[in-house]
Amino acid sequence: MRRNKKAKESTKLDGLTPGIRMKGGVRFSQVDKGFIAIVHTWDNVHCHGEPQEWRHPKIFLTEDTAMQFYKTSIRPSLQQMMAEMADKHSAKTLHRKLEE
Repeated sequence: MRRNKKAKESTKLDGLTPGIRMKGGVRFSQVDKGFIAIVHTWDNVHCHGEPQEWRHPKIFLTEDTAMQFYKTSIRPSLQQMMAEMADKHSAKTLHRKLEE
């Protein structure tokens, strides 16, 4: 049975709760012995305090492959999530890419 594209996209960020401030990227996991895509979420604009960390379950052997996955799969879904939250709550969002 094939899932439609919309259903497939919705599973990319399963378990990620939107926050006031969100930043994503990749990091090395000592436990998994590989690189993973992550998103940090804060409940305040200034990123004060410890963020909630969401991790994608897929593990990569290199940082480059993990970052490519983040850029092509996680970032677009994260931007869509933030846009939907802004529309829903009449809020203003700002997306900044720190790398290309």
